[in-house]
Amino acid sequence: MEADDFRFLDGNPASCTVVFKWTGVYAGFFSNDRLFDRFGRYLGWRDAQGSVWKYDGEWLGHVVEQNYLARDLRALSQRRPAQVPPVPAQPPMPPTPRVARAVRPNCCDPLEALLRMPASEELIGEWCSDDEILRLSEDGSFQWTAMESAMDAVGRWELRGQELLLCWEGVVEPERTYWVIEFTGDSLLLRWMRKTGRSLPFWLHRRTIQPDMQGNGDESQAT
Repeated sequence: MEADDFRFLDGNPASCTVVFKWTGVYAGFFSNDRLFDRFGRYLGWRDAQGSVWKYDGEWLGHVVEQNYLARDLRALSQRRPAQVPPVPAQPPMPPTPRVARAVRPNCCDPLEALLRMPASEELIGEWCSDDEILRLSEDGSFQWTAMESAMDAVGRWELRGQELLLCWEGVVEPERTYWVIEFTGDSLLLRWMRKTGRSLPFWLHRRTIQPDMQGNGDESQAT
């Protein structure tokens, strides 16, 4: 079976081109010049020149040998207007992993950063948006503070693969699953996988706790 002729999981034949990381791990696929991850989530698009653009318009790199992406580290950052996202695609049957290869000279694999997923210890700390703060503690507890509310939501949290499970205390729907869409180390893009309806993705950014300078100031004055 050729790389660009896989069958989708529902049994209907459809043409797509699978994409691998340079490590040999299956990463996703192109369908109608749209790039999707292995779960069928929209990542971006490919233009007629073989350049690949992230869903928000950021330049990712170029298609190399049909099944890989490479980004020239010497190239300047580029952007294009984002395209209207397509509906999630039905993924093909996962192909066999390939042998790892070295990335082209002076290039990196943009899929490594784009598809990076957090480990549990990387989520410990405070994450905030303009109106909310989420505190994930090492002991597995969490606290969610909404600026417009006088009450804090508390409970237990657990990372299961690409899903962040929050078990809320004292609410109608206690178990809430958030799909980790993107993780950069300092930013986290989540979508609440509601049992009914659909939730829009939202960003949380790591909140850096500033060191207490008061004690140092007092000490310097005393000396």
